[in-house]
Amino acid sequence: MARAISKVTVVILDLHVHTFYSKGRRIFHDGLASPKQMVKQAKRIGLDGISITDHNTTEGWKEARQYGKKYGILIIPGEEIDTVDGHLLALGIQETIKPGMILEDTLDEIHEQGGLGIAAHPFDIAGCGLRSFARLTDGLEAFNAMNIDRVINRKAKRFARRYSLPVTAGSDAHTTDMLGYGRTEVRANDVDGVLKEIKRGHTILHERYMPTHVILNYSVARLKLSYFYLLDYMDHNYKWPKRYVGKKILSLVDKSPGTIDYLFRIIAYLGLIAVSSYAMLREFLYLFKED
Repeated sequence: MARAISKVTVVILDLHVHTFYSKGRRIFHDGLASPKQMVKQAKRIGLDGISITDHNTTEGWKEARQYGKKYGILIIPGEEIDTVDGHLLALGIQETIKPGMILEDTLDEIHEQGGLGIAAHPFDIAGCGLRSFARLTDGLEAFNAMNIDRVINRKAKRFARRYSLPVTAGSDAHTTDMLGYGRTEVRANDVDGVLKEIKRGHTILHERYMPTHVILNYSVARLKLSYFYLLDYMDHNYKWPKRYVGKKILSLVDKSPGTIDYLFRIIAYLGLIAVSSYAMLREFLYLFKED
């Protein structure tokens, strides 16, 4: 298992971390760093521990254990599970829990392994969060540093208060540069202690939003690594002219780094403005509906 801290003390954790064991359906490469790289980065930036929560696999945290011992970083076993109802972080489990089950069955399997089920980015604009189903979980990720739609995190906190749910923060880090923006503080000396404190709601959240350029750099690197997978996906799933346009846009990635990065940044910032505007409208409608 991971290292235990010698006495009960304050520990700062990033509870949402991916490694290269995380794979995507369309864009194959999701996490880009190795478990060792993530652990070393955690040490470098002053974290006491991380939870490796790769998509639908526990291979990442199992590999990270040896490096946790070497670098003095507490490794909390984890997995981000694709349930039928949305994404769920499983903290403190030992074996992989298969995706594709309904939320209640997934939670049962997590609890059988002595873990906690935490709703990941429950109101994600991409639609992969649990939304109202989050009330059934053991806790809620009230701050996700990768959410460029900041209204989503405020909505998550309000939801947690309404249903008296414990809260956590996480970076949703997919590269070393993305680590440490969302941090959860607890008083504990080992994994069991961390889980107990989260369950009791004894957490303090440290929140910094991930800079747009960090997300942009990750997106470009991910597309580059997944280039041929994406071409194959387009060939099998896109019809003309969507396939033609998609390939033309993808070809721009090969020109990065370079002047094309200015275009990527413009697109990214325009996207940020669009998402933020949409989020403000949704928030207004949400508040109006509540009234």
